[in-house]
Amino acid sequence: MPAAGAPSAWPGCKVPVQGPWRRGIFSTVPAFRRANDLARASLQIAAAHVLRDVIDQGRSLDQTLQAQERRVRPDQVGALREISFGGCRHYCHLDGIISSLLSKPIRRKDRMIHFLLVAGLYQVIHMRVPDHAAVNQSVAALGASRQAWARGLVNGVLRGYLRIRDDGRLTELEEELAPAQRMSLPTHLHQWIQQAWPDHARAIFRAFNERPPMTLRINPLKTTREGYRALLEDRGIGAEITRDSPVGMNLASPSGVGAIPMFEEGWVSVQDESAQLCVAAIDLRPGLRVLDACAAPGGKTCAFLESEPGIRLTAVDLPERADGIRQNLRRIGLKADIRAGGLEELADWREWDPWDCILLDVPCSGTGVIRRHPDIRHRRQPGDLERFATQQRHLLETAWQLLVPGGTLLYVTCSIMPRENDGVIDGFLRRHTGVRVNPLAGIPGLATRHGIQRLPGVHDGDGFYYCRLGKL
Repeated sequence: MPAAGAPSAWPGCKVPVQGPWRRGIFSTVPAFRRANDLARASLQIAAAHVLRDVIDQGRSLDQTLQAQERRVRPDQVGALREISFGGCRHYCHLDGIISSLLSKPIRRKDRMIHFLLVAGLYQVIHMRVPDHAAVNQSVAALGASRQAWARGLVNGVLRGYLRIRDDGRLTELEEELAPAQRMSLPTHLHQWIQQAWPDHARAIFRAFNERPPMTLRINPLKTTREGYRALLEDRGIGAEITRDSPVGMNLASPSGVGAIPMFEEGWVSVQDESAQLCVAAIDLRPGLRVLDACAAPGGKTCAFLESEPGIRLTAVDLPERADGIRQNLRRIGLKADIRAGGLEELADWREWDPWDCILLDVPCSGTGVIRRHPDIRHRRQPGDLERFATQQRHLLETAWQLLVPGGTLLYVTCSIMPRENDGVIDGFLRRHTGVRVNPLAGIPGLATRHGIQRLPGVHDGDGFYYCRLGKL
């Protein structure tokens, strides 16, 4: 980046931010609501709403998308999802470019203008939308505002980027951005990964900005991977088998589950390859008493039962999440004992016979699944790692009391942050003497002090951590 006080590399491209700020329709929420008809009809404004709710208000991308999908035509839903997911995924990079092209920041109360720019610039850079269409649609979204400054601002920024691109100066523009902006990450998350995985950081950053594959888990109780692949080929659906999971398959093109052959009949489920590998970490045998301690939505519960239907499995999660487990079991035709509640709330369980095997897939930062859930990069704050680690330590202590001597506990996260993984196990081993860390021969990945770490961009699938503990 240029030194402080250095002249900008873009003096001819800076767009002045001017006009009657206090009277714009986006200046206040009530004013924007007066243009409700425009919001319902405009793809750009619906996308800007989604981005604002995720970036500025920390809301879930899935939840805010559901609300905005009702405000666009059915034929626009796909484009809305593309702009919303892509805008979240590439936001920090797009924000850096926009800042470089403005003479001064857009005021906080006019942030909807900023998010219209983000949506428009995403279309220009990442979608097959003609340049003039992306610019005109973004400008037209402001048509009801009667504010000439806003239309000129949006038009000027987007056309300014196009001039830089057409003049072959994008490399110079990229060099002016901070390293975290170039990787499209908040600064603290960029630093976390650089510090944790210096040799693999670039591969992880690239993976974060890619679209994830749609991976299926084949149910061996109903079909074989080869048989199901032949079924897909007969229907013109491309797929490749996974490298590490013996029951996985990546579809060539993602689709809704309604378009996946035999999905409702339980032949397949949607599950990432790294999540599928949990089955390989445990020696499942008929009659084994297994507890899936944080089970929703039931993907691993079903995978365990598909691998060995003779186990006696209990699945536990909070009441509002337990229905998802039941639905998955019902679809596939499996049975398990479902318990609604938190482990810490069920003190009377200590009077029950302990379990032979416990899967503890704890709540975590989700840093291993950022490519699949791009809003995570904006919702994670600097203090979150310690908050999650505290919760993980508590759940591990609670679950350990429910394990039979000689039993196995598999500790799992979809995090790539050592503080939530080896860091939690470090503390647990200091507090307990009757523990053995058992090797994990069936899971390809990087060996850590106590377990196996899979990294996005380095290994196939999402980022996952596994540690197998034996109770002496």
